[in-house]
Amino acid sequence: MKKVIFSFAILISTLGHRVSAQAPAIPPPPQFDPEVVALVDKAKAQMEAGDYEGANRTFRKALATKQVLPTSMSYFFAKTLYVIHQNQNAKNFVEKYLQLAGRSGDYYEEAITLKKLIDDQFEAIKNCEYCNLSGYRYVVCDNCNGLGVTVETCYNCNGNGYVTCPKCLGKGVLITTTPFGELLYTSCDLCDSKGYIVCPVCHGEKELSGRCPVCLGSGKKVSNIICNHLPEQK
Repeated sequence: MKKVIFSFAILISTLGHRVSAQAPAIPPPPQFDPEVVALVDKAKAQMEAGDYEGANRTFRKALATKQVLPTSMSYFFAKTLYVIHQNQNAKNFVEKYLQLAGRSGDYYEEAITLKKLIDDQFEAIKNCEYCNLSGYRYVVCDNCNGLGVTVETCYNCNGNGYVTCPKCLGKGVLITTTPFGELLYTSCDLCDSKGYIVCPVCHGEKELSGRCPVCLGSGKKVSNIICNHLPEQK
């Protein structure tokens, strides 16, 4: 009986040793570059102070180090970008955070709320006729005063409406030489002996009109004003 108990104890000890040997080691927490840590901490402090533009610049410096970055930075950067109305970038980074951290992430609930805010903003922008897809307000094009076309002095006649006759070179007559060496003068049939013709570019209108090169004919251009999605911008 003692021999059986002793053998069973050895078996349990052996199995325990095998399980312990096969258990995966818990990886140590990631070690981040001190410069990255300092930059992320600085950016978060700027966010707390309400300086989101400064936080944006600091986060971008952290990205430029090309070092491994804390997963949580994706969330904080997304929040910063949302506040300064860089919605597409904000959407990219909050989705990256959710992908990397999942439900176990420290800011999972906050990230879900932020993602909904961003999606709602995109929906408002998509349905707004007063701004572009980035959410910036349209204003009247100052190059064409909202007409969509510009009027300029004709480049060919310099606003005269007429140009020198290209056939007689402004002389009104055509000079040819006969086989006997005599000069023969005939009236220019292109300009009726006037020496000039109606400008073939502007057709005598002295001006040229065309699609505005700034607004491409729309009569409006994008401003740096964040749209409120209402007829009147306040």
